[in-house]
Amino acid sequence: MATPLISRLLIDAQTEFARAIEHVPGPARGRAIGRLNTATWAIAHTTEFLDYWINVDAGGGDRDPRQAAWGEAQDALPKGDALPTSYDEAAQTFARVAERATVHLESWDEADLREVVHEFAGSSWEGTTRGYLVARSVAHLFAHAGELSVIASLVLWDERDLGLPGELEWSLGAGSEAVDAGDLQPAVVRLLLDAREQFVRVADALPVPAQAGAFDRLNAGSWIVAHIAEQDDQYWSVHARQLDADPWLAGASVKFGDPESRPDYAEARAALDRSFERSQSYIEGLDGTQFDTVLRRSRIPERGDQTAADLVVLQAAHLFALAGELAAIGSLAGADDPGLPGRLAHVTLGNASAGCDGAGGDGA
Repeated sequence: MATPLISRLLIDAQTEFARAIEHVPGPARGRAIGRLNTATWAIAHTTEFLDYWINVDAGGGDRDPRQAAWGEAQDALPKGDALPTSYDEAAQTFARVAERATVHLESWDEADLREVVHEFAGSSWEGTTRGYLVARSVAHLFAHAGELSVIASLVLWDERDLGLPGELEWSLGAGSEAVDAGDLQPAVVRLLLDAREQFVRVADALPVPAQAGAFDRLNAGSWIVAHIAEQDDQYWSVHARQLDADPWLAGASVKFGDPESRPDYAEARAALDRSFERSQSYIEGLDGTQFDTVLRRSRIPERGDQTAADLVVLQAAHLFALAGELAAIGSLAGADDPGLPGRLAHVTLGNASAGCDGAGGDGA
């Protein structure tokens, strides 16, 4: 039995979140920097939802005892207060919760992911499937990995860039899931469509200081937006369809590894709209029968050629990770928390019932 691609992506997301935990240096672990969450709280919070969504709601098990105690103590505090927590304890709890989640993810097939989670009966999430919770967990983990990377960058002197989304060893080059062509896109395609919308939502709420690069140790918001647009243009227009690159993006110097730059935000944002508009119909038309088609010759030899499935999972993970970074940078500049991963309207289409609207952010 092949593990569904969306499940493999969640296993990778857990690995990347663990890598982000290790990346945060000691001075940034226990204290809040500006308006950011503490790194410890971000870990405990993310672990809370991974445990609930995968091990309890989807897996039918009990909560991790230590995480349950943390959640109850946190809930007892006034809204906005963060429970003091040991960084090592939070990291160890995440590792334990992720290990349990991986056992479930490796055991579920496509039919299992389509099963309705009955614990939500009678609530606004009635009809929610295991697959929805898996996809939502992917988005949540990558968004908070991006948040942790920003916290680390504010303190680290060398090697500040964590390089999200990482190697994705489980979901890259592993072959596609067994999905027949049909009216409903594969789960990872729907997650990508949601990731594009959520990234735009965060980009549009970014305050001007964060757009222009007010924080010297962090990427400018304009660079992040243009970088995402350049990747989208290369993946889906240049490589997938052999179209010419967007002229502005071709000269913007925003590829990974390019020298630091701060492009104009309005131009970067317009380039994102152009690229997303140009690639939207192609992505919407992807189905499982196309997933093993090679679209791109990788610049990283050890990864080999990249298929349509590879580009889908890479971009979905990248978008949520950089949306998390943008949200953190925006928070430093005074923006409200956007509540990532937000409403995953496209993933919601995979639910058995329209009763689950996927509303809300972390707490939904």
